[in-house]
Amino acid sequence: MPKKTVFTFLAFIFLAAFTTFSQGLPEGEWRLLSYNFEKKIDFPIDGMEITLNVHANGKLGGKSGCNVYGGEHSFENAKLKIGDLISTQMACEEPSMQFERMFFETLQSASRFSVVDRKLTITNAKTGNFLRFARVEPRKKGT
Repeated sequence: MPKKTVFTFLAFIFLAAFTTFSQGLPEGEWRLLSYNFEKKIDFPIDGMEITLNVHANGKLGGKSGCNVYGGEHSFENAKLKIGDLISTQMACEEPSMQFERMFFETLQSASRFSVVDRKLTITNAKTGNFLRFARVEPRKKGT
């Protein structure tokens, strides 16, 4: 392959990746797969519905295991910013409430994200806390 073609191809890939990540979180519906919190407490997330729905207009929301939440996201100066989170105020049993507090704290303090193998990871670079989500495929109409 000629050098010019390789260079053009690599430049295209770089620009496509930069454009995607410079615009913020990838749109879609995501389901929590795994997490890491500084406090090493095991929360059984298998039976919990924990989701993140990202919209192009800078809004996000989902289910946090106990409550429904919403907020805003942006990507400025190469840093992720998630803020203005609000949620319903249902009281649930522990450890769901403790998990939810740490979930919200991790979202709001996150400064970066990555997408690898269709998995979205939102990370707080200072603490190492992260939330890892898998993309939920949209349902086909009529199914």
